[in-house]
Amino acid sequence: MKKLNWKNIIRTIFVCFATLPFLCCGYSFAPQGNYIDKRIQKVYVESFGNKTAQAEIENYVRTAFINQLIQYSRLKVVGSTEAADAIIKGTILNYNTIALSYRANTLAAEERATVTLELTFRERESGKIIWSSKNINGTVEYTLEDNINLFPIIRKNALTKLANDTAEKAFNLMMAGF
Repeated sequence: MKKLNWKNIIRTIFVCFATLPFLCCGYSFAPQGNYIDKRIQKVYVESFGNKTAQAEIENYVRTAFINQLIQYSRLKVVGSTEAADAIIKGTILNYNTIALSYRANTLAAEERATVTLELTFRERESGKIIWSSKNINGTVEYTLEDNINLFPIIRKNALTKLANDTAEKAFNLMMAGF
């Protein structure tokens, strides 16, 4: 019969108790929106305002926001304010692009696009603001091809990515209550 090695047993018990708080802390990686009243089930995303010179950017951002809500199972997107429990309203405050590097022929080789949003999430009936932020920023960098005819397509793809990334960031902040 083998002798019990008390050092190993004590070490195992210590490791188990030391890791237990990390396994049971309740931390989750995805914001759950637990601070939002459970009565709020249906959300309407209003058309976004656009205070920039970039045409249709508000449509890209609104669509990206609707897609974020669709992926999130707690809230349902509805097609009118009357059917909604809460409303998301946003405005694109700023959009700009800057060249990061140039080619030998002075054409831009890389650009960075930046957008700034203002968002409000409020209850429809009471008008109570659930969450708001006046300064949500998003940035995307992209490479331009040698063929200048492709610039509009590349910039449109970059704008779509910028809208999706910024909507995801804003949505996570909204659901986390930050």
